[in-house]
Amino acid sequence: MTLSWDRKTWESEFHYLHEVGMRYLVLMGITSTAGNVTKTIYPSKITGFQKTGQVDALDLCLSSAEAAGFKVFLGINFNQEWWKKGARDPQWLYRQMDRGNLIADELYELYHHKYSGAFHGWYWEYEVDNLNFKTEKELAVLAKALNITLLHLKEDKEKLPLLLSPFMNKRYSTPEEYGENWAFVFSNTELGQGDIFCPQDCVGGGGLELGDVTRWFTALKKAVDTKPGLLFWANVESFDHKNWVSAPLKRFIKQLETVSPLVDNCLTFSYSHYYSPNNIDKGFHETYLDYVEKGSLEGGKPAPPGEVKARKVGKTQFLISWGPASDDFGICGYLLYRDKKLIFSTQAQRKYGGDPQGIVMSYTDTAFPYLTWKNPIYEVRAFDFAGNVSDSVKAVNVV
Repeated sequence: MTLSWDRKTWESEFHYLHEVGMRYLVLMGITSTAGNVTKTIYPSKITGFQKTGQVDALDLCLSSAEAAGFKVFLGINFNQEWWKKGARDPQWLYRQMDRGNLIADELYELYHHKYSGAFHGWYWEYEVDNLNFKTEKELAVLAKALNITLLHLKEDKEKLPLLLSPFMNKRYSTPEEYGENWAFVFSNTELGQGDIFCPQDCVGGGGLELGDVTRWFTALKKAVDTKPGLLFWANVESFDHKNWVSAPLKRFIKQLETVSPLVDNCLTFSYSHYYSPNNIDKGFHETYLDYVEKGSLEGGKPAPPGEVKARKVGKTQFLISWGPASDDFGICGYLLYRDKKLIFSTQAQRKYGGDPQGIVMSYTDTAFPYLTWKNPIYEVRAFDFAGNVSDSVKAVNVV
């Protein structure tokens, strides 16, 4: 997403993040490997690596971060085959760690002396889960892979805080089992003072429900407490996996409130993707900024949509259209119901990663067979960026 950003965009991004109280950035995708081809966003001298883009995007990020007072964790490397191989091919995984060490050496040499204030730490980009790493053998492979990175950084005097951000799905283990697995990993690695264990809360990704988070993070905190000096953070997800859109701020704030008592700090994947004015409607940022400044999320209902019209356009098809709604912070989207059942939603989309169509103001409903003889009742509601929902407006008629 950031590959095309210029200095002005980076500066504006750090301004947005700063004014809502953020001071850390995790930068992924600095290098990315597919097979044996590694692409970089900076000018690398490592044999065979390929530069992407015309500018040194990493230098732009770090110089802007230094000026803004931000601390950046640099992703070391990621190989796309991780999802297929991971724990199944230990030698492959260890080779990725060796490649990552070459990259870390180069990144440290090129940028740490220039931006020592901003170049704060490393991000271990491989996302561990509780499906592929469950047995003691698999966990031992993971511990060895981590140690290949940790020992190298220590020996080369490049040891900065290392952050890793695993995830979990409640279908594959209990919280207690997952906590015990991580306690085993911690006891067999060089993770220590200042390193950061930062699990994803998995609410956006669908692995956990909001009501599950406290039990899972309590179990993981118990594991972290077995490793002196290791910090416990949370990665709070700001998206909805059902259609990969931005989560309403009501849900995001509830996630923060749920996990904050258990952790030392919170990150989010990803404000820049899902809430920043650089990538989506400014209503998300302005609503969240209002919450940060006032300590409470605005709760006013949006004004309802304009006139809703429905007309039959086929034997079992109905075209429903509606007029715009309004709200102090803007309208995030609309919900369409048929006979009180939600059948369609549309909302503000990301510039990078979203549907270019954006919010739509009509929908063609292909109804069930019984609707050939029964006229359905359609209603539309609007919702704002906080997640407040308007009163419904019924369709004028179905003809």
